[in-house]
Amino acid sequence: MTAAAHVISAILGMRRRLLALLVLVTGLALVGASKVGVDNAVEVWFPSDDPTLLQYHGFLDTFGNDEVVVVGVHSEAGILTEDGLERLRAVGEAAEQVEGIARVRSIVTEPLVRGGRGTLEVAPVEDAQDAAAQLGIDPLVGALVSEDKRTALVLAEMAAMGDIDARRDGILADLRTAVSAIDGGTSFAGIGVVYAALNQASTVDAATVIGASYLLILVLARLLLGRWRPVMLTLTVVGLGAVWLLGLYGASGRDINMVTMVMPTLVLVIGVSDCVHMLVHVAATPADLPAFERVKEGVGAVIWPCLFNTLTTAMGFLALASASMPVIQDLGIFCALGLVAAFVVSLLLCTLMAMSPAFLPVVAATGWVQRAVDAMAQVAVRRPGQVLVVSGFVTLLALLGMTRIEVDTYSIDFLYADHPARVDSDRLEAEFGPYTPLEFVVHSDQGVRRPELLQAVASWQDRMEADPRVGWTRSLADVVENLHRVMSGESQGRVPDEPASIEQLLFLFEADADANMDRFVDATDTQVRVTVGVPMGSAKTFGQLIGSLEAMAEMPPGTRVEAAGYIPLYVRIMDHIVASQLSSFAIAFVVIFSLIGLLFRSVRMAMLAVPANLLPVFITLGAMGMVGIRLDVATVTIAAIVLGLVVDDTTQFLYRYRVMSTRHEDVADVVAATVRSVGRPMLITTVILAGGFSVLGLAAIKSVAYFGLLLAVALVSALLADLLVIPALLVVMGRR
Repeated sequence: MTAAAHVISAILGMRRRLLALLVLVTGLALVGASKVGVDNAVEVWFPSDDPTLLQYHGFLDTFGNDEVVVVGVHSEAGILTEDGLERLRAVGEAAEQVEGIARVRSIVTEPLVRGGRGTLEVAPVEDAQDAAAQLGIDPLVGALVSEDKRTALVLAEMAAMGDIDARRDGILADLRTAVSAIDGGTSFAGIGVVYAALNQASTVDAATVIGASYLLILVLARLLLGRWRPVMLTLTVVGLGAVWLLGLYGASGRDINMVTMVMPTLVLVIGVSDCVHMLVHVAATPADLPAFERVKEGVGAVIWPCLFNTLTTAMGFLALASASMPVIQDLGIFCALGLVAAFVVSLLLCTLMAMSPAFLPVVAATGWVQRAVDAMAQVAVRRPGQVLVVSGFVTLLALLGMTRIEVDTYSIDFLYADHPARVDSDRLEAEFGPYTPLEFVVHSDQGVRRPELLQAVASWQDRMEADPRVGWTRSLADVVENLHRVMSGESQGRVPDEPASIEQLLFLFEADADANMDRFVDATDTQVRVTVGVPMGSAKTFGQLIGSLEAMAEMPPGTRVEAAGYIPLYVRIMDHIVASQLSSFAIAFVVIFSLIGLLFRSVRMAMLAVPANLLPVFITLGAMGMVGIRLDVATVTIAAIVLGLVVDDTTQFLYRYRVMSTRHEDVADVVAATVRSVGRPMLITTVILAGGFSVLGLAAIKSVAYFGLLLAVALVSALLADLLVIPALLVVMGRR
């Protein structure tokens, strides 16, 4: 008795105990899966010791949370009216009542400096006339009202908290409810709003579309397998595999995001493939054999290639553990575990249920599936040269497309233009101008309240505000200039040349209860904060803008300027994207093809597998470049994932080719027999999965849509490579 027969006999002999174990493990997995949340925050992409992340946390420790919810209040009649100011007060008061909001700023709450020679008062605006007067002379107020005076901003600053990512969605929901009850015409924008929208789309929308995808998979499986029971068995297998995976993921305390949410889909691929191969091979055995013998022969014919497929794919995903991004590491590790779980469930349930003929698919010797498989076999055998020439031409086109891939990340662009979060953001930028805060910190061990430093900061702000990409700036220099204007009675504010004058002005300012100096300067007076209003942009756009604005700074000796807060962290992610893509793909390539060589104990077989498996990768990446899909946080793993998945059918083909080569002498006959043997389950699996994944293209979040469509492209191109390119290579090499 072969080793495969021993395994199958053991499974059938322990039927009851194994089913009880499946139920127990699934119950425990459901408990773990119930703990899985959603977290798309930028911090999950960085190792804990990343310098930019440490700098970001240092900024938060010094100046508090930099996350601001921008609430736009609109009025066609103008916001600088008593009614407009009252709306601003009501919106601000409603926002202040929301737990998790630390501070609210608007033109009716901003501490304004008034007075004359020798007198100073710090207080909010009193009425519409006062607001209009202050608007033209106080830059801190001017940054909160649009140029046409029809839109004003209410800035709701999030409280600094360690669990902000877990609480953000709830805080934003409460804020939206509270504000909308007061004023239903407001707009909501900001980085946190984008994250909340992505979280919602990642759960509600993705669940709906993935459900539709599974439904189409069910329909296609019924059409191709001919019976409902094998279809339900296959979906049960992949469902249990996904539950086991999410159970492990939740038990480890992790939340899903735009990358790891694809894990159940990847388990679906492996589970469906294994089930189809096992059930089709059992159904293809002679019907007059006893059920035990049919299962032993059918499952035994594919158990080792299925196991090896699982191991090679799992090892390919484990290569992602080399990535610098923790979330990519998690994807690799847990996908590997999920794939093993899917294989175990497939082997157990398919072996047990295949004992009943009702769970076997209808295998017809004719029909479009078999005709398509036979046609591809004939093309590969009769015209191998033409097949290889065409595949070479396709490869060149794909490589051309790859040169057009843009490495960038643009979080709000994961949402389509008609998504409410994007509509609000676009409206605010159109009516108000750039609203996204970009933070800089000016460091000086000699102190930041020096005239030469504050004068340099003021000049830097003037140069930045002359840039059309900048909407406004604010810093301690603005406070000093405004204080000097009020106290001196001059029409134009400036930074005094005497240190004592600056100290006196700031002493008077800080003595007022309405003043708030800690948002401009740190407690040690060695760091001053400069905030710049810029348009919402991608990581690359932000990176270029930061470099341009830093180049404008002309500071005294011993002073340094660095970008701070969230946006530099966002920019840094591009470095991790490139490094993760290159390292994960390179390691996956070496590991997978080394394992193929070990399985077949043949370098020749490993080399045969290379072109057929690189071609789908090239086609997928080429398609990304041709249609303008970025290589970003959502698609960074696509090359390694595609390589890990498409190798499965290659292994099945080469394994069956080795078996068939013992039965036929002519290489063309061996190739034709191999295609006829494994082509049907390969084609069935591809049609089912590619059709189902295509539905994901309807998702409201682009990362989900792109992943589904790219995976469908990869699976179809992999099928053509396995049934045309590899057979053509075998025929050409065999003839030589």
